[in-house]
Amino acid sequence: MPTPPDTPRLPDLSAIRGEKRPARKTNLATAEQDWFEQDKRKGAHRRDQRAKNVIHYTVLSLVVVAGICLAVGIVIRVCHLILPADQLWLTKEQTDFIDHLAQLAGSGVLGGLLTKYLSRNIEA
Repeated sequence: MPTPPDTPRLPDLSAIRGEKRPARKTNLATAEQDWFEQDKRKGAHRRDQRAKNVIHYTVLSLVVVAGICLAVGIVIRVCHLILPADQLWLTKEQTDFIDHLAQLAGSGVLGGLLTKYLSRNIEA
């Protein structure tokens, strides 16, 4: 009688074992976690700085626009002082309004705001 074929043996899987996970974080994992925390702080700082820069340049742009408007008003007022009466195009109320704006700017409102804003931002 022929012998039955050998039954296939199952491989010995007990030799394959995974490494035990360390109970504590390894130095590499701790360093990686520290790096992620530092990167998160830097990212938050960059976002805050970017927002401050946007606000800074917006306020600075508004101050420049106000200065240009003031300069245009002064040029118009000087033209009304130099030109003959038949070439004037503004009424008395309009020239008084320009005089009032020049008086406010001359008293230092614009200069005071600009100085306060810039000195506060230079210190920060």
